[in-house]
This record gives sequence, structure tokens and C-alpha cells, in this order.
Amino acid sequence: MNRVGRVICVRLAARIGLVVGIFFGIILLVEFLDTGRFNQTAEIAGPWTSTGLAFLSALRWSLLGLPVTVLIGAIVGLIDLHSHREMVIISASGRSIWSAMRWPILMILISGVVVTTVVDSFAIRVYQQLDAAQIGWGRAYGVQNRETWFNQTGTDGDYMLYARSVLRGGAELRDITILRYLPEGGTGTRIHAQNATLEPGAWHIRDGVVLDVDSPPRPFSEMTLATIATPSELSLKLGTAEDMSWFDLREALGVGIADPFALAAAETRFHKLNAIPFVLVGSLLIAFAFTAGYRRAGHYGWTIVYGIVLGLVVFVITEMADRAGSAGVLNPIAAAWGPALTAIVIGLTVILRREDGRV
Repeated sequence: MNRVGRVICVRLAARIGLVVGIFFGIILLVEFLDTGRFNQTAEIAGPWTSTGLAFLSALRWSLLGLPVTVLIGAIVGLIDLHSHREMVIISASGRSIWSAMRWPILMILISGVVVTTVVDSFAIRVYQQLDAAQIGWGRAYGVQNRETWFNQTGTDGDYMLYARSVLRGGAELRDITILRYLPEGGTGTRIHAQNATLEPGAWHIRDGVVLDVDSPPRPFSEMTLATIATPSELSLKLGTAEDMSWFDLREALGVGIADPFALAAAETRFHKLNAIPFVLVGSLLIAFAFTAGYRRAGHYGWTIVYGIVLGLVVFVITEMADRAGSAGVLNPIAAAWGPALTAIVIGLTVILRREDGRV
């Protein structure tokens, strides 16, 4: 990295870090102001766990807003470079804006990959270790320990599994009822049991009774019932793909997910995580497009407003596409990569127009 690239990267990294830190602090303050949930968590798991969950929740919401915070931070950093006439000197030395953007783009790409694979995965893993699902934290943890229906398929046939208590992300069920699907005209079969544990390829059911229309009840201590469900698929049915890391999603999609809605959500989340570095690059390009030009008077008010509004539009489009992809309305690849490509095209188009004029 040359000296010019180092100066720009350091200045942008400092300002983006400052904006992200402020955004994180505001969200953390909101989390602590929710005293009802904080005190309830402290009573259940202790004050340290409650504090840790508040920090993790603020971290995950900060990651969700990265496209906007990166855009604002980059705008602030570029204005700082202009205010000290450093961008003027860079331009006077014969370097084009494309040369000035090369190292910042690489920095943002690497940072986006680290956020996707390390930071987000760390936050989710700690959430799971702190048993946030049972405490009630997070965006998709509210269905734990509630009555839930599972549509199951296996070599033993199709059946509905009803559980009055769900633990360990769906891997352990308590007070269950199983309703078997039978051909038309067949007798019905119902199974009641105390608990069921998901093992590879089957449910391990304990302490139950089999009820048939034409035979007396048959108690049993243990039995197995085949299923193609996986722990990842059950977690998706219970919550959302937002509660799964990049590595968990890759593993789940590699094994296969039978439920079409869970599959759409998992694919959209996985491709969205892959596209995050490029969405951030789009935000950086938009920042350069609206602030990199020279201003004799040094007034950037409306330019900053236009850039921030455009960044918010990209963020809204990203979230709308994510919802559409997760619901199966839009192709997951288009839902994840469409906003990233849109942001990059917008940034490049404005930069080309400002640098080269109308072609």
C-alpha cells in the first residue's frame, strides 16, 4: 500500500469506526432503557448475563445497519480529507479518483468478509451459549417453549408432530403427540409420549403410548420414528434464518432442507451474508460519488443530504428484498445480490458522470 492509500484508508477507517461506535452506543442505551426486560433477565440468569445480552443485541443491530453507518462514516472521512486539502493535493499529484478508491475498496471488502464470517458468527454463538432463546432475547427467539407443530417426513411415512414444550432449538421436545398420515380408509394411529430427542435420521421417543382405533393402548418405554429433518431445519421453523451464522447456514444448505419456506429463508440469509461486503463497497462508492468532488467554498450540506438519503434508500431496498426472498416471493439470489449491484451501479454511474461528464 502506498502512502496515499494509507492516508485515505486510515482516515476513512477512523471516521467509519466513530460513526459505527456512536450508532452502537445509541442502540445499547435503548437496550438498557428497556428496564423491564433487563430486570427480568437479571432475575432469571443474573445481571452479568443480562448486560452481556444487551451488548450482543446492540452489536447485532449495529451490524444490520452497517450499509448506512459505513456511508455516513465515509462521507465524514472524505469531508475531513477535503477540509485539510489532502484530496486536492492527491488530485494535483496526478492521481485519479479511481486510484484513490482502490485501497479503500479493498479495505471495505476485507472488513465486510470479517464481519460476515467472524463478528456475526461470534455474536450468534455467544447468544446460543447464553441460552438467549429461553430468556426471550433476540429477533426470533419468541417461539421457544411454546406449543408447536412440525410436519415430518421419513421412511416410516408422513406425520404431524405436536409438542407442548420445545427446547434446544427444536432438538428436544416434551409432552408430544404424533398423528400418522394413513391412506384413505385406513385406521388412525396416535402416539403420546413424554419427550422426543432428534437423532440423525430419527426421533428417539420415550415413555409413551400408541393409540389405535381398533386395538387397545400399547405403552412403550422407547421407540424411534424416521425423519429427514435436521436440527438446522427445525431451528429455521422455530425462529428465523437471522439466528444462524454463515457457517451454520452453509452446513444446513449442504445437508438439505425439505421445508420450502425454511429453504427460501436460509438461502436468502446465506446469499445476503455473502453480498454484505459488496453492499458496503456500494456505500463507499456512493460516498465518493457525492463528496469526492472539489468545492471552492467548502459547502457540502446538500451533497451530504443527497448521499445519506440515497444510502437509506439502498438500505430500505435491501431489507424489502430480504423479506421478499425469505417469504419465497423473490429468488434468493436476486433478493440478496440485487441491492448490492444496485448500490455499486449507482455509485459508479455518479462518479463517471462527475469525472468524465455526459458521454
